[in-house]
Amino acid sequence: MTDQPDPRGDQTARGDRNITFQAKGNIRTTRSNFALGDINITKIKTSVRSHLVISLTAAVAVVVGAAWGGVHYATAESGVDVSVVGEPGAAGAVRTAEEIRVAERIGDAASWCTLVAPGDAGCEKSLSGAFAGRSPEYRRKVDAVTIGEATASATAAQVPLSWDGKKEGTIPLEWSGGRWQLGASDYGLVKLGGGVFLSLVDSKEGNLKLGGIPIPS
Repeated sequence: MTDQPDPRGDQTARGDRNITFQAKGNIRTTRSNFALGDINITKIKTSVRSHLVISLTAAVAVVVGAAWGGVHYATAESGVDVSVVGEPGAAGAVRTAEEIRVAERIGDAASWCTLVAPGDAGCEKSLSGAFAGRSPEYRRKVDAVTIGEATASATAAQVPLSWDGKKEGTIPLEWSGGRWQLGASDYGLVKLGGGVFLSLVDSKEGNLKLGGIPIPS
């Protein structure tokens, strides 16, 4: 049986997903309902000085413009079950989150993109670089993230994450085309952060970046 979230609770959990890149120095992040955004509540400072001049429009253009070519890269390890995305309900959402974590642990960008954003042909190239920039030992720290019991409707699910027993946000998945995946806006921010679980690890380690721009803890 599919869990039905409390409408009011869901609204509270969703919060404000926006991230604002202000030109001439400030980068401001606001609350989101997935791992990278929810960390903002407790771990990411609301603004950070940068010499880079970047706008939200430019950031979105980078994300959208990356979708080209259908380039594929071989991965060193296998073992990610991408079929779980077709399992409906809360259980399927949790299993999808678990396999996303496996893909990040072993650095399997191809499987990660199949799970998270099958429609972005540029996903694999981008995430291959993000995963390669972290050592295997570092990526294994994603196992410190606890995946909780999801709440789900017919079209959406919220998979909670925690670290050392403390809630650290949720992964919002949407049911589209007979499968689970991240919505476009959520995926764009996760892509800038270099992963779902790894963005949480980065925050705990003081290494969180958005599009290569450091965000202090």
